[in-house]
Amino acid sequence: MSLAETRQNTGAGNATPKPDAAADAPLSNTVVRMRPMSANAGMEILGIDLRQPLTDAQYVEIRRALNDRGVITFRDQDIGPEHQLAFARRFGTVVPVEFLDTVPGFPEVGIVAKEPDETRNVGGQWHADHSFDPVPPLGSVLYARELPESGGDTLFANMATAWDSLSDGMKATLETLRVVHSKKNAAYSDKRSERAPDAKLMQHFAGLAHREHSHPLVARHPDTGRKVLFINANYTARIDGWRDDESRALLDTLLAHAYRPENTCRFTWAPGSLAFWDNRSANHYALNDYHGQRRIMHRCMLQGSPWREA
Repeated sequence: MSLAETRQNTGAGNATPKPDAAADAPLSNTVVRMRPMSANAGMEILGIDLRQPLTDAQYVEIRRALNDRGVITFRDQDIGPEHQLAFARRFGTVVPVEFLDTVPGFPEVGIVAKEPDETRNVGGQWHADHSFDPVPPLGSVLYARELPESGGDTLFANMATAWDSLSDGMKATLETLRVVHSKKNAAYSDKRSERAPDAKLMQHFAGLAHREHSHPLVARHPDTGRKVLFINANYTARIDGWRDDESRALLDTLLAHAYRPENTCRFTWAPGSLAFWDNRSANHYALNDYHGQRRIMHRCMLQGSPWREA
């Protein structure tokens, strides 16, 4: 489906959301024009056609923005799965899809879908993709294929700025801690009625009880060495060596701090929008506020690297 056809089908028209007040004017860069999405998170990349390969100079500046802001976004991209994969591969190795149906002919492109008769969406809680794996993914590239007339925004939190803004005393407390991330935890951590998994999904989660791993609570980014809070509301189950009640008290405090507005940005999707987030330094949250409407996204995921040593 072309971008023009998608606009017609979704009823979204040509409207582009007004950027935050902090992002009224694009930044002047030597090669790539960019506009901050908020004070500390997100960068919109302007004037790039993703049907064309990135030049080396474009790649360097876009990669720097991703490292610094946690997520980069593009608008008005009339692309197919082949272009999405080519863009993703510029940044690393695309990994096979797990847990999702795939686009016919493109086994590395997963379909993130919510149908009009469904109440549960994919990603409807703060999380980092596959944080329960020994080496979490580098990031994910998500492209809008079909959108509801309204709703379905995605929130992003910069977990590096969340760390930076903690007190020195809290930082000293956290430096040596490790946290267990568990796929199974996702079945129990969210008590909202619309997130209640059905019997089939609960059976699926039970079979994934082994998918958990202990990571540093304060991790060093593999590419930059910058410290990040590597926790999220969905998969972080407990602090190693602590009782559950002790873990929950500290984790809830840290998560509330990380998800404060000054650490976050909000992306309102439009036809042809694409987001690429760094899964090591950003959490994300797909809002589930469009019941009775369809939302179809295409996602590919990039292989990660081990945490950098201190």
